[in-house]
Amino acid sequence: MKVGQPLKRRLFDALTMLLVSGLSLTLLIYVGFGEAQRTFEQFYLEKIQAQGSVIRGTMETFLRAGLPMKQYAGFNTTVEPVLRSDDSIAEIAAFDRTGQTVFSSRDSGLPLFTEVWRSSLEDGARFEIRRNRDYYQVVLPFRNKFEVVGHLAISLPQSVIAERVRKSFEPLVWVGLSLSAIFAVFVSLAGPGLRARRLPWLQTAFAMTFLTMAVFVIGSLVSLYSEGVQAKTKALADTLGHRLSDIVAFNLNIREIDGLDRVLGEYQLLNPDISAAGLTIDGRVEIHTDEGLIGKSWVTQASTYEYVVDLTPPGDPRNIRVAVALPSDIVFSRIVRSVKNFAALFVASAFLAGLFLQIAGSMRRPAPRLAGDAGGKEDDLLLDLVKPVFFVAVFLEHLNYAFLPQFMHEVTDRVGLSAGFASIPFMTFYLCFALALIPSGHYAQRFGARPLMYVGLLLAGLGLFMLNFSQADLVLATLARGLSGIGQGMLFIGVQSYILATAAPGRKTQGAAIIVLGFQGGMISGMAIGSLLVSYTGPEGMFTLSGGIALALALYALLAVPARSARPAQERNGGTLKELTQHLSLALRNSDFLRTMILIGIPAKAVLTGVIIFALPLLLAKQGYREEDIGQIIMIYAAAVVLSSSYVSRLVDRIGRTHEILFWGATICGAGLALIAFLDWQPPGAAANSALPTTVLILGVAIVGIAHGFINAPVVTHVAESTLARQLGASTLTATYRFLERVGHIAGPIIISQLFLLGGQEAKLMLWVAGAITLFGLIFLMRTPSVELESGERETA
Repeated sequence: MKVGQPLKRRLFDALTMLLVSGLSLTLLIYVGFGEAQRTFEQFYLEKIQAQGSVIRGTMETFLRAGLPMKQYAGFNTTVEPVLRSDDSIAEIAAFDRTGQTVFSSRDSGLPLFTEVWRSSLEDGARFEIRRNRDYYQVVLPFRNKFEVVGHLAISLPQSVIAERVRKSFEPLVWVGLSLSAIFAVFVSLAGPGLRARRLPWLQTAFAMTFLTMAVFVIGSLVSLYSEGVQAKTKALADTLGHRLSDIVAFNLNIREIDGLDRVLGEYQLLNPDISAAGLTIDGRVEIHTDEGLIGKSWVTQASTYEYVVDLTPPGDPRNIRVAVALPSDIVFSRIVRSVKNFAALFVASAFLAGLFLQIAGSMRRPAPRLAGDAGGKEDDLLLDLVKPVFFVAVFLEHLNYAFLPQFMHEVTDRVGLSAGFASIPFMTFYLCFALALIPSGHYAQRFGARPLMYVGLLLAGLGLFMLNFSQADLVLATLARGLSGIGQGMLFIGVQSYILATAAPGRKTQGAAIIVLGFQGGMISGMAIGSLLVSYTGPEGMFTLSGGIALALALYALLAVPARSARPAQERNGGTLKELTQHLSLALRNSDFLRTMILIGIPAKAVLTGVIIFALPLLLAKQGYREEDIGQIIMIYAAAVVLSSSYVSRLVDRIGRTHEILFWGATICGAGLALIAFLDWQPPGAAANSALPTTVLILGVAIVGIAHGFINAPVVTHVAESTLARQLGASTLTATYRFLERVGHIAGPIIISQLFLLGGQEAKLMLWVAGAITLFGLIFLMRTPSVELESGERETA
């Protein structure tokens, strides 16, 4: 037995590490695959559009003469070069204005699709990308001198792009499996020897495994993106060459033709990715988008993708060429976006991996069947078992926060209501959360914490899953959010009760840290992963995934968490309803408590739910930010809270003076909100795509997070050390405070939605919020003597 036990433990470690690293690397590969699919798809369809422009240009010459499309005699001859050069095209067809087929390259019977997926211009005049379940269709309008008379449609199977991306990523699956196996074997064999050195060897090994996989993924993206850019460059050069070919064919003097420089300029304007385009004769530049290069020799730049088309007519002694160049920065910018997403994913994976490792460490050692049978290290093991319950519950809720406000706005639009009604589901969630706390606390005292955990998870997951059916039903969406709020409230009390019942008296603070770190870590991980996955799964896929995770976690709570508490909690969650009413009455008649609650606690929670969770996604979506950008910006808030809290909590323990700390928290929060208000601002003379507003926004969000680090923990200490706390008890008063501050959660979305209703969905309205928060901080700073009501003293006595 003594010989077999270490072997079993090593095998358990190896399987655990294989699972943890495998899940993390699989998620990385999946996100990379989605990035590749989206970007390569864009390059490929833009290439098809450039090829279609050649056909459209030829046919519009005929149509602008006032002739009907059906009399055009050379359709097959016109499209044959494009079909010959790209065998991925299924069909090229011309349709009249009613959508009836006039010409078709192949008798495939594909109609003109009606679902417009993307459009390149606001009026749709340049080209659209439409699709059905199996095909993409690049649609370009035919115009005569006066109006649109039909459309050119180039269809290609979606499987063409998907197969190319799949071939690029297929080897990465084997790389991921190999790296996971190497990591698992390393931990199993080298772990026992490295544990004694007290170095972060496990975290370092996991980081190296993740980063190695990321390098392989980035290498595949660079190769794939380069191929896409080169194909696009070739198509653009062919298109430009076709436009100039008639001039060259008639052997005209290029220098005597006026307006060719405008042709190149307009072509660059229509294709902004082009860095340079020019026409050369015998190697000398005759026409160029950069007038300073005319008359010089054409020089190929190492920093561009370049394609040259030979336009020299047969027998012409001149060497006439047209060249188009695209900057290699196109690939670099796409790679930077992918690296940014991978960095966010790494942070989320690190939280999840650390959680799984703690669970594995707890499960490989026997634990008491009942909470309360343990002490010391056994308490730590039991606390480790409950960590994933709260962490993952917060995680699955925040999986949807990067897009949930936009989703609710779309629901209100479909039912014909104003945007102000979009806040109702958010208000309902937080209201139901607060209302569930009191009955859940009583239930936990009588029957234990475990039922609250798995039933709460089932309700939270069911509420999220119900959102799949609420796209045009605001009532159902509100009911679904209310159900999730009840479930999350039950779960919160269940976890808190379990911690109080399990942790030894000297470990209560460490137990409470599970809730603090679990919330912030779950928020960071959920926002990071959810904002990345929604681009590929859609909101409905995320709701289904969240519901599935909740069901799996409920089973975990049922099987892994002790059935009941054998050690009753010494600090109850609120006592009887009569006692709670008495405590509320005393608290609400204490001026110091009210000042702290109204001026600091409630506003801080209102900013969290109203600005960070509700308003910010809407404002960013309006500015054209992608879901992953929205999620990562909100991640910055949570990360700033974690970092700030770790420093400020130690500072408060050392110097006290919570009154001044809370004032600075409110003041700093106001400054951060003021910076967020400049999201719509564009500095004079700045480029349209200037990064300055985004930089200011990120700084503002980070400052708000830092400010809330000055408030979240110190405000509890401030309340617990007040005169009233000495009368009622610190735990009783802090529980009362935690209950009352939920008013801020509920009020935040309501206040912001009303501001949007009155002033429009504008970031500058955050200046009003910033001013109010700063004013509250100043009023709070003006300390007044504590007023202890005699009636309160008598009741306490």
